[in-house]
Amino acid sequence: MQCADIFFLRAEICQLGMDQRKVNMLAREYAEEKAKRRLVKPIILSHRMLPGLKQGQEKMSKSDPDSAIFMEDTRSEVNAKIKRAYCPPQIIEGNPV
Repeated sequence: MQCADIFFLRAEICQLGMDQRKVNMLAREYAEEKAKRRLVKPIILSHRMLPGLKQGQEKMSKSDPDSAIFMEDTRSEVNAKIKRAYCPPQIIEGNPV
């Protein structure tokens, strides 16, 4: 499904976490095989996982809106999420903020 989304949205650049690298590479391989359909071979930008804003979360999750910051969040929503985020003083490891 996610691979199909890349072509449905006509994405030329896919920027996702390393956990999504396999599906992104599948999209590139599919575009090469189906060159006759003039599919754009997407550019892949993979990044490390961003920790969730709640204690103990290894990554942000769209299924838990309070654990992540979204592009469509308003400035006040972003500020509120950061203020509520797990952020122990003087601890760097596992600190999302």
